[in-house]
Amino acid sequence: MPTALGSAASKCITFIAAAWRAATPKHFVYTFVLALAWSGLMDATQTSYWARSTPIGPHLNGILTMQFNGFAVLFAVLIADHASPLPLRRWWPYVLAVFVGVGIGSTLLWFVTQRLFGIPTAYRFPEPFDTYLYRHGTHAFVVCGLVTFIYVSRRWAVQCLAALRAVQLERAQTEKRVLESRLAAMQARVEPQFLRDALTQVERLYDIDAQAADRVLKELIAYLRAAIPQIGDPASTLAREIQLTNAYLNIVGMRSKDRLVLNNSATRIEGVARVPPMVVLPLINHALAHRVERARGDETFAIDVAVRDEKLILTIRDQGAGFAPEGASDAEIQLIRDRFAVLYGERARLTLRGTVDRSEAIIEIPYEIDRP
Repeated sequence: MPTALGSAASKCITFIAAAWRAATPKHFVYTFVLALAWSGLMDATQTSYWARSTPIGPHLNGILTMQFNGFAVLFAVLIADHASPLPLRRWWPYVLAVFVGVGIGSTLLWFVTQRLFGIPTAYRFPEPFDTYLYRHGTHAFVVCGLVTFIYVSRRWAVQCLAALRAVQLERAQTEKRVLESRLAAMQARVEPQFLRDALTQVERLYDIDAQAADRVLKELIAYLRAAIPQIGDPASTLAREIQLTNAYLNIVGMRSKDRLVLNNSATRIEGVARVPPMVVLPLINHALAHRVERARGDETFAIDVAVRDEKLILTIRDQGAGFAPEGASDAEIQLIRDRFAVLYGERARLTLRGTVDRSEAIIEIPYEIDRP
């Protein structure tokens, strides 16, 4: 029996010590300030009814009652926090904490003021324990109970908000993984067909024009060199995307005998600006598929790059109607917008617009520098 009692006492002391270690300086400062403010408010209210000659004793009792009860309830609430972790959300430990804290605080207050220091009250001195406990305990229970209710409600609200943010973050991560898988599926459908067609073209050209076949093969090698580093990399650079798209267009242009040239008017920005992979090339594919007529000249796509207000702005111009607003609802465009929404939220935008003699696709994303 003594061993069991000693073990229980040891566990109880360890539990109380753990609760005490959870206290922070903010707990003590807030408790002191709130108790002092409330006792000052009550003292000012009662002074308007009491005579000016009221002795200092009742005023001091009013200040001490909130300090004693406030800190006693604080310690009891810290134990209740330890006994009721956030996922449990139990009320009864806090109700018990207020009762116990007020009982201990009022008892200590009576002993200090009435027995130890002899501080008189507004009634009689020394005041009996039962009337003293009833007056001070009832008042402290109402005030400390209200403050504890606000504290616990806010504690649970913060927990709910943190849980909601965690769910939202997990949802965003899930959406990102879904979009990445959709992008991988799209690449798996497009690239093998493109590679087969390119290799078939090289094989056919070697029978009729070896030099043309060599040029296509070199462009295919350039395309693969630009595409392979993107495997497993969630981001790319603008220079790499331009190189990839340029190689793709050169191969397609040789196959169709219409030279497609991607002009880049960017400066050194292109080498350091980070962009999501497979954004420029799908836009060019979209433009090629939606041209209602042949573009003039060499069918040139021009890319202008600028940085304004910490945003990277890419303007891709087509001499035809490839970026007409009517195609904004197509799957390729919607996929790019979905990726922007997951990666950047409202900070990114893709706009298609047409003019009298050309059309444009404008990409606005946060400007980020690729750091080796």
